[in-house]
Amino acid sequence: MKKLLSLTAGILVIFQPSTSQAASLKVDYEKSNITVHAKATGGGFKGFLTKYEAKISGDASTLKPSSAAITWKFADLDTKEKKRNEKMLSWLDTGKHPGGSFKLSRVFDKKVVGKTQTYALGTITIHGVSKQIVFPINYAKNGDKLTITGQASLTTTDFDLPIIRMALIATVNPKLVINFSLTGTVN
Repeated sequence: MKKLLSLTAGILVIFQPSTSQAASLKVDYEKSNITVHAKATGGGFKGFLTKYEAKISGDASTLKPSSAAITWKFADLDTKEKKRNEKMLSWLDTGKHPGGSFKLSRVFDKKVVGKTQTYALGTITIHGVSKQIVFPINYAKNGDKLTITGQASLTTTDFDLPIIRMALIATVNPKLVINFSLTGTVN
């Protein structure tokens, strides 16, 4: 779940059409979301990051970000089930590692099956462990509003977190999927 947060951090991008001027994205947290999806024996669950800080800036003419940083506290990751939230916070060892972060290193385009796709490369930190991550992003501008979406995958064992097993039967898959949609005003 920390990975979702980290991933979420990596997804932040900023854009505005004009000349080669710098611009920033003021994220509308009410219209934005970051979620983490986990699969488990007999089903799965979704966690919602209810609070985070996102700072994004970039080149207004190319709509490419030059910097993005996302930080969060794991206590703000809600799975909509109190006992599961408590177990998750214990598993994440939030007494020692209360939060996570993502810092963008660069954005680049790559042709995939004849279509150009934009990717974000950055460093995500969860449980005190930092890893590079690459994931596809998309963005759409409507007037002064910009929406950046993406999806990233993480493996919790890469961050020195144990595989979760319950009653020796049920297991939570260590691979998590983080989805994000960040909407804001370009200024």
